[in-house]
Amino acid sequence: MHPSDSRMSAWGPVTYTIGSSSASSFPMAQFKDVNNPTTIVWTATSSQIGARTLRIRTTSSFAGGRPTVTVNSWSSSNPDAPTKIDSRGVTRGTWRGYNIMYEYSIPSGTLVAGSNTIAITVISGSSGDDFLSPNIVYDSVELY
Repeated sequence: MHPSDSRMSAWGPVTYTIGSSSASSFPMAQFKDVNNPTTIVWTATSSQIGARTLRIRTTSSFAGGRPTVTVNSWSSSNPDAPTKIDSRGVTRGTWRGYNIMYEYSIPSGTLVAGSNTIAITVISGSSGDDFLSPNIVYDSVELY
């Protein structure tokens, strides 16, 4: 089903709260012009803070879309554009995606005991409208 199909749930920016949001509320794809950013909120204990790595794996992208992150007040550098796939992927289906792993080193002092926020934003030097805007398709997001 195309993401703009009226039978689909509405697309828009998501705030996913660890511990209370359902897995189905995390987007399968993120479009620069439709549901940017995806925000993850959680409460950390003192044993869970310190320098950490945030890993985002994608199975596909379009128009140079790639994730950049802000963790509390710290912002990552922008990753290089992914290998171009001559396909709209998520809007028409493809099996030719390039699986890409993005890793962000979060410095000590960024995460706090208490409430923390990660904002994942799709960036690109290209443009497009709505579901043809630069995008990524998620495989996984992990913090370790």
